[in-house]
Amino acid sequence: MSKRIHPLKVAMICGTWPPARCGVGDYSDQLCNALSAADVVVEKIQLDNWGLKGLPAYRAALHDSDADIVHVQYPSVGYGRSYLPSMTRWLAGKRPCAVTLHEYEIFRSYRRPWFSPFSSFGARLFSRDAERAAFQCSFPSKRGFDELVPIGSNIPVSTKASDRAPGSVAFFGLFWPGKGIEAFLELAQMVRSRKDDQRILSIIGAPVAGQEAFRDEIRTAAGRLNIKLHENLNAADVADVLAVHDFSYLPFPDGADERRGSLAATLVNGCLPITRFGDATPDWMKSAFVEAKTPEEAYAIVAGDKLDEATKRDLRTASAALSQRYDWSGIAAKHIEIYEKLLK
Repeated sequence: MSKRIHPLKVAMICGTWPPARCGVGDYSDQLCNALSAADVVVEKIQLDNWGLKGLPAYRAALHDSDADIVHVQYPSVGYGRSYLPSMTRWLAGKRPCAVTLHEYEIFRSYRRPWFSPFSSFGARLFSRDAERAAFQCSFPSKRGFDELVPIGSNIPVSTKASDRAPGSVAFFGLFWPGKGIEAFLELAQMVRSRKDDQRILSIIGAPVAGQEAFRDEIRTAAGRLNIKLHENLNAADVADVLAVHDFSYLPFPDGADERRGSLAATLVNGCLPITRFGDATPDWMKSAFVEAKTPEEAYAIVAGDKLDEATKRDLRTASAALSQRYDWSGIAAKHIEIYEKLLK
């Protein structure tokens, strides 16, 4: 293949882009920024209508982009159940196509028709080996190649020099039932019931459309338990708030793993993560994070009953080293390697 005489150009496809709320959209936006910083020309493809009526506009956008690579981020909120992203390879002409599949394992078998076309893409990117293996099991005759690429933190590293409040604890995530915020509120209840009134507790996140009643419950609990509630902050302000906390408590019901963007955000901003371990939790996380199966165990950790200062320092050093995994420049470099491989 002859050497390319123009900068690499990528058409990035996502159903939702900031400021609309979508974790995949936030990730895609950060990836575009990192690729641009590495001298890749990136064009974001966005549609007002991802239904079948949007097919002509999607085909035209792909054609007009004149990109070397077409890269789909799937799923995202804006797609809904649209089949257009799955049709990308046939709409993109002869250009190589890549897809990043986010949380493939959570989808039930009836969604198989949406994913089947991705088995013929040139490259599939996964954040976890378990996701890659699940796709391989579903589509053993797939074409192209698979790659593991870690997610980055959608939240930057705080640029403000500030002191951490000893024993302070933060929760970061969307206000969504069953995602761990209820356990954080249980921890807060224990803290305050023990007359531990000076300990700083914070919830950082954003309400979700359709969950207004749950949002109101959180606001009421925050007022009652003297929790600092930070809603709808921009990314830089989220980083600054996280940077003054000692711990993050993120009790994912099915355990911590590589796909957790909120975990990445707290880690890069120096919080020592307290979380649950599950079957998919990698050993490198277990070696640097603190496990708490229950809010009671989490309280014992933050109160100093279960974690001495020397161990805490060692864990903080280990977790700080792990934060390099979420460096966007390295993630961009990995993507460029994949793109170059596709073009060979």
